Amino acid sequence: MKKLIAVLAPFALVLSACATTDGTTGGSAMQTTGQQLGMTALKIGINAKCTTELNNLPAWKTATRVMTAEQKTNVQTEICGCVSEKAPESVTAVDLATAALDPQARATIVSNVVTKTINSCVAEAVK
Repeated sequence: MKKLIAVLAPFALVLSACATTDGTTGGSAMQTTGQQLGMTALKIGINAKCTTELNNLPAWKTATRVMTAEQKTNVQTEICGCVSEKAPESVTAVDLATAALDPQARATIVSNVVTKTINSCVAEAVK
């Protein structure tokens, strides 16, 4: 009896992974989870890339010379937060799924998103 349970328990667990609470087949639930994972991975990468890009901008270097370290950190957080929030506007569902699985593709997607949005976010923060 114990052997039968040991064999059937993993099988039942695998089958239950396909079940959803709303009665659908699970495809959309898995797609949403993949997109969420992709967006989380992108946001982490976007924040790191944004900080690097921001520190390399000549205008940022000039503007932060008169700021305290705390002011610089606060503005940097605001700008990179803006970039992270605007990320969904620049990324497709396919990009999100790819970012969740492929670190190399994630780096490319992150770079593109930051490049597209950092200047507008700097302009918003300066206003």
